[in-house]
Formats: sequence, C-alpha cells, structure tokens
Amino acid sequence: MRILLAPLVLSSLIILSGCGGGASVSKNQCIASDWQTLGYRDGVSGVRSSQLLKHQDACVKHDIIPDRTGYMMGWNQGVREYCQPNNAFEIGELGRGHNNVCPGEMQTPFTRAYREGRKLYLLRREVANIEQAIAQSEQRLETVKAEIVSSATRQLDPLLTPADRVELAAHTHRLTEERHRLLHDIPALMDELDDKQAELDSLRQSLAGVVY
Repeated sequence: MRILLAPLVLSSLIILSGCGGGASVSKNQCIASDWQTLGYRDGVSGVRSSQLLKHQDACVKHDIIPDRTGYMMGWNQGVREYCQPNNAFEIGELGRGHNNVCPGEMQTPFTRAYREGRKLYLLRREVANIEQAIAQSEQRLETVKAEIVSSATRQLDPLLTPADRVELAAHTHRLTEERHRLLHDIPALMDELDDKQAELDSLRQSLAGVVY
C-alpha cells in the first residue's frame, strides 16, 4: 500500500512539532495574544490541548491570561488537519509516535494509516540492521583472516619461548574458530536479508497506489 504523501505538509508538521514542544511560548507571543493561531499550531503538530496550561504558566509571568476559546478554536482546526490519514501514514513511516489527539470519528482511520506506515518503518529498519550486521561480519572476517596469517607467521619465530608458543597457538585456534563461525553466519544473514527484503517488497506492493 503506497500512500501518496504530501512532503510540504510533512515538513511543515516537523517544523511545527519542534516549535510546539516543552518550550511553550515567548513573552512576545504572550503579548501578541494570537491564541487562535497558537492553538492551530499546537493542533496541527499533534500536541494535546493541555499544552494551553503550559502557555498559561509562561504568560502569567507577564500578567497575561490566555484566550481559551480562541485557542481551542484554532486547536480544533489544526488537529483535524493533523489527523488526516496521509499524515498518520507519514508519521508512522518516520517511526515517530503520536499523542492520540484525534476526535472519535477520525481516530480509527488515523490509527489504521499510522500502523501501515509503522509497518513499513519497522521492516526498513530490520533490513538496514541486517545489512549492517553483514557488513560488520564481512569486515571482521577480513580482519580475522589477516590475524590468522600474522599469528601463523609469528609462530615461526625461533626466539619464542614455549609458553609464548602455546599462547600463540591458542590465539590462532580461537581466531580459526571465529573464522568458521563467521563463514557460517554471513550466508545465514544473507538468507535472512533476502527473506526480509521480500517481505518489504511485498508490503510496498500491497501499499502501491493506495490513497487515504
């Protein structure tokens, strides 16, 4: 199910979300008293309406009381935009959480779209993690191979004490065991990657062309 997304909406949402966090409002915003716009900003960012209490705490220091009616009017408008399923999918696809702010009639389609996006995010992350594990294992294998050669060469040193020779032989044995393990693990990881990539491709295909 490939949901058609609106990049501009998403980028705006991210920016607004960053603005609407714990920092609340500035003195100038309190003085401007544009509570409807402020409510809209919080709503479209998916912030709970209880954020107004934080704004109130910030503004009371400047002897300014928020306009709750204006704030809620803006928040209700903003949250309905936030709760559109295409936004829900995009939020899930980015691996972000949400605050369950959607009105009752919008909650089910929002949650459904969010879960589909979340599935895509999780599968992509699994694929990336396996790819990273393969790369690390292959890099380690090359290192182990080089260390085995170096260890074998050092054993030819006539100046080695018997204790050093025993220690070096044990080290070489450990490296050889690790080499065998890596040679077994890497193909297993590649098989796992193929399965997970096929699962991801199947999900993408099932999402193709779907528009909420």
